[in-house]
This record gives sequence, C-alpha cells and structure tokens, in this order.
Amino acid sequence: MKIYELKKVFTPAKPARVTFVDRDEFNDDIVTALELPGNQLIVYGHTGSGKSTLVENLLHRVYEKQITTNCMKGMTFEEVVIDAFDELEEFYIEEITNNIKTSINGRTQANYLAIKAQIQASIESGQAHKQKRYLPPQLTPQRLAKLLGEAGYCWVLEDFHKIEGEEKEKLAQMMKVFVNLSDKHEDLKIIAIGAVNSAREVVETDAEMNTRISEFHVKLMDDEEIRQIIEKGCEALNIIIPKNLQDDIIYYSNGLGSICHKLCYYMCDTALIKRTVPQSVEFDYSDLKEALKRYIKSVEDTIKKSFDRAMTIPSVENTLRIMAHQDQYGAQSDSLLAWASEHSIKISKKKLKVDLDKLETEEYGELIKFDDNSWKYSFSNPFYGTFALAYFEEQDKNIRSANKKSNREMMQLLNEAFKVFSNQIASE
Repeated sequence: MKIYELKKVFTPAKPARVTFVDRDEFNDDIVTALELPGNQLIVYGHTGSGKSTLVENLLHRVYEKQITTNCMKGMTFEEVVIDAFDELEEFYIEEITNNIKTSINGRTQANYLAIKAQIQASIESGQAHKQKRYLPPQLTPQRLAKLLGEAGYCWVLEDFHKIEGEEKEKLAQMMKVFVNLSDKHEDLKIIAIGAVNSAREVVETDAEMNTRISEFHVKLMDDEEIRQIIEKGCEALNIIIPKNLQDDIIYYSNGLGSICHKLCYYMCDTALIKRTVPQSVEFDYSDLKEALKRYIKSVEDTIKKSFDRAMTIPSVENTLRIMAHQDQYGAQSDSLLAWASEHSIKISKKKLKVDLDKLETEEYGELIKFDDNSWKYSFSNPFYGTFALAYFEEQDKNIRSANKKSNREMMQLLNEAFKVFSNQIASE
C-alpha cells in the first residue's frame, strides 16, 4: 500500500495532485492552446473553482518547467517583471535545465548576469532599512521574453486580476510582445489566471489581442466532480466517508473544490489521521460537525470582512435579504424579483442587477456567484447565505431604531449575527 501524507491529499491552499479531478470539457482545449505557438492564455473563474489546480496539472503535459508570479494588490509592472527575472535564476545561474534545453547560451547568460548585477546595485530609496529594487533599462519586456524563450519556460501569472489600472495595461502590452517573439521562441507563453472578467480586461486594453488569446472560463465544479475529490482522497488515505456524508460535504462545498478539500482535511486532522492508515477508518456526521466548527472559526474574519465590504453598496440590504431566502442553488433574476414582490420588498430590476454584479467582485466581498449554465445567482459560499439570514435576524430585532447605525454599531451587529450563525451550524 502506498503511503500518502494528509497535507498532500487534501490541499485547500494549493493545487491538488493526488486528488486532481480531470475537467474533461477543458483538458484537450487547454493543452491545444498551450501547444499553439504565439497563443497566450487567460484562465478565469470564481475563487476556489479550481483554476490553478487545472492549469498546474495540464502544464506538465506540455512544459517541463514554468515560473510563477503571484500578483498582489498594488504590485507594479516593474515588480512583476523583476519577479519573473528572479525566478529565471535557477536556469541561468544554478543551471537547472530541462530536456529541451541541455545547454545554456553563453551570451544570453552573460546578459542575465549583467542585468542581475545592475538590480543588486540599485540604490536604496526612502528609509534606509527599506530597499527598493529598480528595473534597469536593459530589462525590457523584449529582453525578459528572450530570456524566458531561451530557457524554454512559460510564465504563469497567478491572481492576474489584482494588477490594476495602467499596470495591467502594461502587462497586456507584454503579452503582445510575447506574441511577436513567438516566431523565434515558439514555446514563449503567458498564462494569466484571474477572477471573472480577466480576459475581457485584457482585450479591452488592447483589441489586437482578441485573436491571440485563448480564454477559458473555469466554471464551478459539479456535484460528481466534488465527489471524485472525496473518493480519491478516501482511496489514498484508506478512509471511508459514507455516501450520505459525502452528500453533506458536497452541499457545503457549493461547487468550490477548495471548501471540499478544507472540510475533508479538518475531518482527518481532528481524527488524528496524518497519513494513509493501515486499517480503514469510517467517518460519521460527528466528524463533519467538528470539521464545520473548525471551518467556521477559520473563516470568521473573511465572512465579516466580505459583508462589511458588501454593506458599502448603497441600500444593498434588500438585495442581500432576497438572496438570503433562496435555496443553495439560488435563482434567476426574474425569480428573485418575483420573490421580492411577494414579500413586499421594493427593488427595481436595474438596482437588483447592479447590486448583484457588484457583489460578484472582490471589491465588494465576492459574496455572489453567477452560474452561466443555469443563469442563476447564488451565494458564492453557502455559509454566506446562512450568515446573511442570521444577520437579518439580528437586524430585525433592532428594527425599532430609527437612526442610521454607525460603523461601530454595524460591526457590533455583524458580531452578534456571527454568534447566531455559529450556533446554527454547531446545532445541525
């Protein structure tokens, strides 16, 4: 029996390997796009939908090596370029090559070392203890592309959507540079992974890229795909999660593989299962209940912050109240409006649509997701829906207060609602 470590089976915070589930509708098309010279890729979808896992597992079918830049808010174009340059050190200095590149071009290596020396010699800026590395004139997008091309690496931009404004425009222009240089370096490629609308933002920035980008919208996982994660994990660890318990995990996962991984991880960790067990262990609902408690505790700040952001949308309470009373799978906009009318909640079709669109974005907490297949809106995490009900339950208790609540009072109300929410989950 092969022994697997728990942390390598259920991986809520990194791409899955052991429990990777093939997404048949994407596999062949993404691999073809990776093999097509000059073609750049944008893979987008909701947080936790499995974008990174999908790309990570499919890249190995085409590339032996890749570098990854994890984009963050406030990151500049220059910082992104320097990060990619740093990642190439293993090829140009440590001489870790792949089967395609068995030797390093001496002239190109000299160029790399010269640029590296310039970056290291960059003067300190501002406070003496904070060093700012400047992008030297020699490290142009064209030069970076050539260095990547010589190494035979592709470049993955994680969380591409976090790059903002002019910085994103520069990255879009860099994609164009990669296209133009692909005649000489046919493996040269950028794979940008981001949230919903990432592809649209690139095309709007540079219309010429419209025919040079392959866009892949990774949708939420269906119930059977989530079940495959559980079943593969059970096989690897020699554990048993009965079908009815799998159904509960699938319900709470709500199409997000990351939640499934986290709940399964907590179940095993609470049972002190750290690796494959010699004798099968069967779980019951008490194990899932403990996992749910741990999950709720781990996401408390996230839930509060998400709702705090959502509440900055003017008069959004009606939209959230409508959504809170739908089932897990949500409803189409017409059904939402019909429910509002039936329950005497006044809201226009336009206002509802504007609110829902905003609530899909990270800026306003990413509370809502839209399913392209069913055209339904639902909470991106089922726990958000439960919390929303608890929130409005607390709000209704304080409905007599005629004055608008201060930020401090709003946060107190959120905290009170979270206590109700936690008790509801614990009592299930």
